Amino acid sequence: MLSVTWGFSFLFIKVAGGFLDPYQTTFARLALGALTLYLVLIFQRGRPVLHWGALKHLALIGTLSQAIPFTLFAWAEHHISSVAAGLMNSTMSLWTAALAILILPEERLSRFRLSGLLIGFVGVAVLLGVWDTDFRADWKAYLACGLSTIGYAVSVLWTRRFITPLQLDPFGAVSTQLSIGAVECLIVSLFVSSRPTHWPMTGVVSIVLLGAIGTGVALVLNFLLIKRAGAMATSTVTYSIPIVSTIAGVVILHETLHWYEPIGAVIVLFGISIVQQIIKPKVVADAL
Repeated sequence: MLSVTWGFSFLFIKVAGGFLDPYQTTFARLALGALTLYLVLIFQRGRPVLHWGALKHLALIGTLSQAIPFTLFAWAEHHISSVAAGLMNSTMSLWTAALAILILPEERLSRFRLSGLLIGFVGVAVLLGVWDTDFRADWKAYLACGLSTIGYAVSVLWTRRFITPLQLDPFGAVSTQLSIGAVECLIVSLFVSSRPTHWPMTGVVSIVLLGAIGTGVALVLNFLLIKRAGAMATSTVTYSIPIVSTIAGVVILHETLHWYEPIGAVIVLFGISIVQQIIKPKVVADAL
């Protein structure tokens, strides 16, 4: 469910970008996501998380994992296709694995896992098509996507280490962090954005779906996955997101898929599977 929801989010971002700027897109999706969860809280007679012990962590996640990355992806999709943005999202697991080795004491870096990291970064270079004129023209957009996935990786690890032990209600916690991110984007948007000149129905539907389902519902699912399965396991959701986003972009938006993009994504995911020890040294030795 999470893979499908986030896979279609790149299509929704692209369509919404036809009438909203990046700050407006991010504010709308965060605000609509928070509103959706507030309605659930009202039905459940719950409430947002407001005590300082959790609020400081939720504020950090709302900024690093929602406000900034969502804005960067929205900006990037004004320059590159939703297919390219979705494929770049696959690097999140790579960053999660690399940061986990640095941050979590139980994660040790062996030579085999180091080889997985190197393979993953080679895959990123192939995915980008660093030799292609398209990449050289839009490298800033790809860089924005890469920085966004680092924010996602930090969020997963931070949530697992500092927020999960607090045993917070998922709807209350996520509604709080979305509200914080929405306020941040609203403040920036008031100073730099212009009013939309038109409101196309496809764009309005896209931003509503992006906010309510692709942000509100999806982040609750993500919160539950981190709590039940852990940071590394949750990051593997990005294995299937590029498949969904690529199919959606090519079939619905008629975007172009370069030959090297899926190949690079496969190499990235192969490297990630080595780092996360899904593929063991013995398996590779037997294959060779």
